[in-house]
Amino acid sequence: MSFNIMNNIDYKVGIYIRLSKEDEEKEKYSESESIQNQRALLMQYIKENKLNFIAEYVDDGISGTSFDRPGFNKMIEDIEKGKINMVITKDLSRLGRNYVQSGYYTETYFPEHNVRYIAILDNIDTAIDSANNDIAPFKSILNEMYAKDTSKKINSVLQSKRKQGEYLGTAPYGYKKDPENKYHLIIDEEAAKVVKLIFERYLEGYGTMQIADYLSEQKIPIPSDYNKKKRGTKSINYGLWAQSTVRFILSNEIYTGTVIQGKRKKLSFKSKKFIDVPEEDWVRVPNMHEAIVSVEDYERAKRIIESTKGSRVVENDYLFKGLLRCYDCKGYIGIRSPDKNGNIYGRCQRYGRYGKFDVCSPHNFNYQVFEESMILVLKEICKEYSNKKRLEEIAKKSKSKEDKELDLKNRLKTYETQIQKETRKLELLYEDRLSEIITVDSYIENANRIKNEIKEYQERIKEIQQELSGEENSKNKDEKLNNLVDEFLNMEKPTKEIIREFIDKIEIHSDKQVDIYFNFKPLQELNENLNSFCVAKKEYEKKVG
Repeated sequence: MSFNIMNNIDYKVGIYIRLSKEDEEKEKYSESESIQNQRALLMQYIKENKLNFIAEYVDDGISGTSFDRPGFNKMIEDIEKGKINMVITKDLSRLGRNYVQSGYYTETYFPEHNVRYIAILDNIDTAIDSANNDIAPFKSILNEMYAKDTSKKINSVLQSKRKQGEYLGTAPYGYKKDPENKYHLIIDEEAAKVVKLIFERYLEGYGTMQIADYLSEQKIPIPSDYNKKKRGTKSINYGLWAQSTVRFILSNEIYTGTVIQGKRKKLSFKSKKFIDVPEEDWVRVPNMHEAIVSVEDYERAKRIIESTKGSRVVENDYLFKGLLRCYDCKGYIGIRSPDKNGNIYGRCQRYGRYGKFDVCSPHNFNYQVFEESMILVLKEICKEYSNKKRLEEIAKKSKSKEDKELDLKNRLKTYETQIQKETRKLELLYEDRLSEIITVDSYIENANRIKNEIKEYQERIKEIQQELSGEENSKNKDEKLNNLVDEFLNMEKPTKEIIREFIDKIEIHSDKQVDIYFNFKPLQELNENLNSFCVAKKEYEKKVG
C-alpha cells in the first residue's frame, strides 16, 4: 500500500501506535498482537514509500478519549523540537476518539507546525487536497460516538458483574485472586493473620496508633511492601505501619466476605475525573468469599471507630475516649496528655478552640479519678442488675412476654384460617355466577365484600407479625445484655470495646456532675433510680471536689 508522496520535502517520520482500551475490552485482542499489527502496517508503508523513519510512539492500553497519554505527549515534544515533521497512524481513531481535540490536531496544530499527517486506512493525507481530508471531522465524530457507545456497553457488563458479586479490582490485603477465577477472592493466609491480629487487638482495647507501632516493632511488612508494589525512593518511614492503614483495614467490610463495589464513577467517558457515588447506590453482595473476620467483630469495631470520630488524636488510647461530651455545648471532651506530674485532665474541646470568644467553659476534671469512679459506677449497676431479686423480676417479666407471644401466635393462626374460609367463599361465589345461580351485580357486590374482609385480615396479620418481630428483637437484646453484664463483671480490667457496648455517651457538667446514657433501657433505669449509683456519684464528686 502506497501513496504518491509529493514534493521533495525531507520528511522525518514518527509513527504513532495506540492500543485502544475500548478495542481491548470489546475485541479481546492481546496487547502485543494489536500493537504488532499496527507496527507492521506502518513500517510496510514507510518502506514502500521510501520515507525516513525517525521514531515510534506507543500508548499501550490507553483510551482514545483522552489526549493526555505518555507516548502522545512525547511525540508532541519531539514535534516542538523539530525532531519529526510527519506523523503516520493506522487510522484516524488511533490518533484519538475525541472529535474536538482530534480536529484541533489535524486542522490546527499539525498545519501550524508544518507537520504532515497521514491516516493510512482512512486515506487521509494533509499534504494532498483530497475529499477524504474534508470528511475527517465527520470520521472523528463517528469515532467519538463509537467510543461512547462502547463505554456504555463495557460499563453495563461491569455493573452486571458487580451485581453478581464478581470482584473487579485488585485483591485487597489479606486476599489474593483465585487462580481458577480472577473475579473471586481467596484468603492469603500470611496477610490474613495480620488482619485478624489487627481486629483482635482493636477489640481488646488497643488504639490504632498502638497497633501500628506494634506491627512496626514486629517488622511485619506493610501492605504495599508485602504486595511488592512500586514505591519509588524509600523514605525513613518506608516499612512503618501508619495509623491510617490500620484504620482503613478496620473499616473495610470486605473482610466479612462482602463485596462492595461501585463507590466511584467517572464523570464522563471522556474524563479521567472520578466522583463519589452515594452509599445507598453502592453494589453490596454478601457471602462472596471466605471471611477473615466475623460480621459481629466488624460491627463492634465499626461502632468503636464511629464513637472516636471528632475526638482529638492523642498518644494514649483511654478507656472512655470518644464517649465524653460537654453537657453545655454538646461538643467533645478531649483528654489531654499527662502533665509533668503524670496527671491527665479532660477539657471541653470547643472551649479550648474558641474560649477567647467566650464560648462554653473549661469543664476541667481529673481523668484518672473519673475513669476509676466510672468503672465502680458500672460495676455497681451491673451487680444490681444481676442480683437475685432483679433476676426473679426479669424472669417473671419474661414469662409475661411468653404469654403475650403465645396469644399473638394464636390470633395469627385464627386470621390465617379466616382468610382460607373467605377465599373458599369467593371461589364458591364465582361458581354460582358461572352457573347463573346469582346475577352479575350480586356477584360483584358480594365479591367486593369478601375481598375487603380478606384485606382486613391480611392487615391484622401484618401488624401481628411486626409485633412478634419486635418481641423477638427485645428477647435477643435482653439476652445480649445478660451476656455483656456477666462478661463485664468477670473482667479484671474492662476494655474499650465492652464499655462502648454499654454506653452511648457521657455528659460532663461544668460542676463535675456526670450524666451517663446507656445503650440498654434496664441499665438506664437503674442509672437514674438506684441509690448505689448515687453513692458512687458522691464518691466521685468528693474526689474531684
